[in-house]
Amino acid sequence: MLTVKRIRISKITILAIILLSAVNCSKDQNTFLPYTRVNLQISLVNYNHLKIPGNSVLFKNDGYRGIIVVCVDPNSNLYYAFDACCPYEKDYTGIVLTQPIKNLPSQPGTIFSSDFFGKCNKCGSEFNLMGAGQPNSKGPATHYLQSYNISVGFESLLVTN
Repeated sequence: MLTVKRIRISKITILAIILLSAVNCSKDQNTFLPYTRVNLQISLVNYNHLKIPGNSVLFKNDGYRGIIVVCVDPNSNLYYAFDACCPYEKDYTGIVLTQPIKNLPSQPGTIFSSDFFGKCNKCGSEFNLMGAGQPNSKGPATHYLQSYNISVGFESLLVTN
């Protein structure tokens, strides 16, 4: 009787371990886009706008729908990089745009911004760029923006996936 009980407990323990392993190996919950290779190198000499906290640059021709790079704290080398594709739009057509700075000419294919929020041009969802791409209560989106890895070097940033 005692060995049957031990076998049952062992089976339950093994099943629990397998289930927990399956949950831990699940796909990243923040990944919703089809894979697009990202390898964006940014010179902070050319984009010194990204040395000021709260400023961002949208690189329209990179990532799936563009890449938004945000300076959070340059002294701590803290930057965020997000794909501009709205996570709410299942057909991947919504683009999260930032408000351009008036009278500041942007380089071709970019938008310079000092707004802390990006807004989807389709569903109207707003995302907090300083808050890791979190959606706020304006709009139907409930998922964060797709984030990318960002490495900080001497006067440069490297955005990859």
